[in-house]
Amino acid sequence: MHSDEATARYVQGFLADEDEPLRAARARSEEADIPAVSHETGALLRFLAHAVGARNVAEVGSGGGYSGLWLLGGMQARGHLTTIEIEPDNQALAQRAYAEAGVSDRVRAILGAGLSVLPKLADRAYDVVFLDAVKSEYPDYLEHARRLLRPGGLLLADNVLWHGKVADAKVGDADTEGVRAFNDAVRDDPALHPQMFTTGDGLLAAVYKPQEPA
Repeated sequence: MHSDEATARYVQGFLADEDEPLRAARARSEEADIPAVSHETGALLRFLAHAVGARNVAEVGSGGGYSGLWLLGGMQARGHLTTIEIEPDNQALAQRAYAEAGVSDRVRAILGAGLSVLPKLADRAYDVVFLDAVKSEYPDYLEHARRLLRPGGLLLADNVLWHGKVADAKVGDADTEGVRAFNDAVRDDPALHPQMFTTGDGLLAAVYKPQEPA
């Protein structure tokens, strides 16, 4: 007998397992009430980082380090993660997660606001840029992400469904409007080739292929 539950269990069998550092990072994030990507989203981040052979990844919003560990797990062995976090307590938990996983030497953790730090990062130096910070600022992050990504690089953004609010025209708070505007801008940008995944709270992935000068 077929059932949604049976299908879900079958699909779950293909989901990458959490190791102990990941489980610990997720537990600490939950205890500190720090939002974190879902297990499914984390596994997708790892897969996508692996698919593009990522060596340099920029993350806006470290949280408790959970998403960073997933990204590092998919990157090349000598790959480096640059991760930006505005909250000192969050950054401390993230650094603990990196230390427990033995990857601290592969992480450049920067304390500060995303829109203050992003302008200081190098042009076309990143294979992946992952956004998971202030939702109202997503459109501004996009302008920096386009500059930071190498041609063929991958833009990733979490919470692009924003708990179903972006699809509800009656909802117009700053965060919802920010995510909505970001989604529309990615979709309409000829240099970005997007796909939206319903995993977790929605993950938007877009390959950056800038148009060559005529």
